[in-house]
Amino acid sequence: MDRHDDLMRTTTTTALLEGLYDVQDSVVWQVFDDRYRPIIVGVCRRLGLNDSESDDVAQDTLLQFLRDYREGRYSRERGRLRSWVVGIARHRVIDFQRSRGRRKEKVGHSSAMEVPDERSLEDIWDQEMERSILRQSVEELRRTTRTTEKSIRAFEMIVFDRREVEAVGEILEMKAHDVYVAKSRVTTKLREIVERLKNLYEVDS
Repeated sequence: MDRHDDLMRTTTTTALLEGLYDVQDSVVWQVFDDRYRPIIVGVCRRLGLNDSESDDVAQDTLLQFLRDYREGRYSRERGRLRSWVVGIARHRVIDFQRSRGRRKEKVGHSSAMEVPDERSLEDIWDQEMERSILRQSVEELRRTTRTTEKSIRAFEMIVFDRREVEAVGEILEMKAHDVYVAKSRVTTKLREIVERLKNLYEVDS
């Protein structure tokens, strides 16, 4: 296991924040980026941005946070990390919505949707964080256990793709009962991994 993977599995966000002060340590920054980028992208998609726009907002948000942090503008005493990052992301989303609105108005369409306030965005953030942690947990289960790929795929298709059990069974050539059993077994195995990964985000608690 390389250092990146080890940090992803074992290092709290609090420890990563300390490591971000070292401008030479690109691995710590990559781990921080990998931990939070999927959450920000998920939030942006929930707000109606397309994949490309969501990626751009996530990139801008993370780089702005890094600049703010290294310049001493962020501290835990001033608020939670989630609130700080959400605030940056919200302004970036508003910029995209305004730009999109201007383009639409030029061709006679309505302008962009209104962006929720920061409290509402924090609720969306929490939901996307849980979803991201679950995805990470599934990948860890896939790499580190003997759980069959078919069982993991059944879980993913039900939970992430929101497919009906019967449809999953047909695609994976499994009986409906076996799909239910596979989902239940994977869920049980995931609990410990999910709880451990949640604890790595301790700065947000």
